Amino acid sequence: MVEPLFKKILCPIDFSRISIPAIELARKIALRNDAMIVLLYVVATPDPVQSQHELERDVVLNGLRGVAHKWLEGKVRYDIVVRSGEPAATIVEAERQLDVDAVVMATHGRTELNDVRLGSVTEQVVRRSTCPVITLRPQ
Repeated sequence: MVEPLFKKILCPIDFSRISIPAIELARKIALRNDAMIVLLYVVATPDPVQSQHELERDVVLNGLRGVAHKWLEGKVRYDIVVRSGEPAATIVEAERQLDVDAVVMATHGRTELNDVRLGSVTEQVVRRSTCPVITLRPQ
């Protein structure tokens, strides 16, 4: 028997509608590999040491629980993680700390004019990641 390619998949989301295709793809990959999905939300703060307001954290956790319930529960194993900091750096740090095998995330698909500045979260994650990053553009 062939060993699964992915055992743990990180799926950073931002609660936008374009996160849904990334969750669906992560779920398909997880099902085929008997893998676990880690849903990650990053509370963007300039200072990762800055304390988070408990109400905000509760709102984010409840939102992630709702997403997980709808798209993952009863289908694949999953975990929910909330972190604070600069989004791209925090995602890459979580990737390493959580020992994931792949990252599946959506890209906002900005026009070329907007991409001139370089530096979208997805692009930064692709550049810094030490594991495969699967990206999806909205249709």
